[in-house]
Amino acid sequence: MSPNCPRCQASNPPNGRFCQACGATLEATSVQGRTVVCPPSPAPLQMSAAQIKTVVKQATAAFGTGPMTTMPGGTGASLTNQREHTVFVVDVSGSMAMDYRGGMTKLEAAKRANVSMVLNKGQIDPNDEIGLVSFETYACRILNLCPIHSHKTQIIQAIQSLGLCGGTDINEGLKAARDTFDWSRSDVVRRIVLLTDGHGGHPLGTAEDLKSRGVVIDVIGVGENPSCVDEKLLRKVASLIEGEIRYRFIKDQQTLVAHYTRLAGKTATGA
Repeated sequence: MSPNCPRCQASNPPNGRFCQACGATLEATSVQGRTVVCPPSPAPLQMSAAQIKTVVKQATAAFGTGPMTTMPGGTGASLTNQREHTVFVVDVSGSMAMDYRGGMTKLEAAKRANVSMVLNKGQIDPNDEIGLVSFETYACRILNLCPIHSHKTQIIQAIQSLGLCGGTDINEGLKAARDTFDWSRSDVVRRIVLLTDGHGGHPLGTAEDLKSRGVVIDVIGVGENPSCVDEKLLRKVASLIEGEIRYRFIKDQQTLVAHYTRLAGKTATGA
């Protein structure tokens, strides 16, 4: 039986993962003989301006915004008109339920950091777009790329909806992020911000493909100590920009939020 898209009701192939008409995640799909249930992409916003303002105000109070920069490591004056499409790729494996320094779980800290980046990036350039992918043993595209200025609440709600499940396959997350980008666009800088607390998968081939297409990949490892992750692998996955490997291992939520605040700025893309 062909599944109907939960967003636009279009008919899709039986084993499709995403709607061929609008790109929304289908509610269930068969992958390697296992049925994987993913939440559909949130419907377009149906909220008043007052409701949007309230949600953003609450998020700002909870997460803060911190100091903003226009570009990591520089003034970014030449990048102020640069449009960026950023896909958050968040590890939601079971180990992300473990405590993290700062009085919360690693997943809650990841949510806080991602929301902080949304708020800061929205102030720097609300025309930039953000998408969201979660991954464990399998990946799920939670939110297609959408402009911050018109979908800020939707983006924040999608981040806050992330739940825990399964193991860790970093490559699945990167592949889902690759499928999220609109490759027909030649006027944008594409970025991936990937966070993980573990090992798993074989992501180097996908990472090299993405970087060869100009995608900037920032990688963040989290946990008690660097041995929690495969740092050698994650450094290879990350981009090398102006002599800087875009990988950080972070032990506490305060530093994590500060790092995501920095990443909100426009990024250089030169090797």
